[in-house]
Amino acid sequence: MVIIITALVFFWSASGHRLADGSSDTWVDSQGHLHVLGIELGKTTLREAEIELKSRSDIAVYIYPVTHKRAGITLEAFFPAIADHSKVILELDAHPPLLEKLQQRATIPHIYPNAVARMNLHPEDLAIVHQLIVTKATLIPSIQISYEMLSKRFGMAASSNSTEDGTVHYDYPALGLRAILFKDGPARLQFSNP
Repeated sequence: MVIIITALVFFWSASGHRLADGSSDTWVDSQGHLHVLGIELGKTTLREAEIELKSRSDIAVYIYPVTHKRAGITLEAFFPAIADHSKVILELDAHPPLLEKLQQRATIPHIYPNAVARMNLHPEDLAIVHQLIVTKATLIPSIQISYEMLSKRFGMAASSNSTEDGTVHYDYPALGLRAILFKDGPARLQFSNP
């Protein structure tokens, strides 16, 4: 019963994000900004995103090792549960000098098993960070996603590829979407301006 209710909530919340219908909320405007989940990538601030998602975020500096596919330092805001219990990660536009300042005042790094380090922000830096612009969004749906569900919501993928572990990547370059469906584990829908 819980699975059925979760699926219905996903489809209800997703219905406004279909490309095929005339009331699409996932679209690219004339300036090349992607609109997704009520957020305009490249324009919406973190504070505005929190208001739109009706949730507070957990903000941290992440340091990815050179061996990681995302090598470097990023500033990310994590939403552990939005209205349909999906998770959202927003990457913020923080220039290197600001990232360095935030990193110097942040907590001692917590190192995860994959060697990624997380540093919590100093409380005095939160006001600055809430004014930063959202550049990328990752949606981690609360239910298992299939390609059929993706195609109903976003249309046919422009390309796809599989890895040895059963992970499949579907690319929608016109929309700025890369959907990653894992064999075991929740999908990731990664959005960025096309």
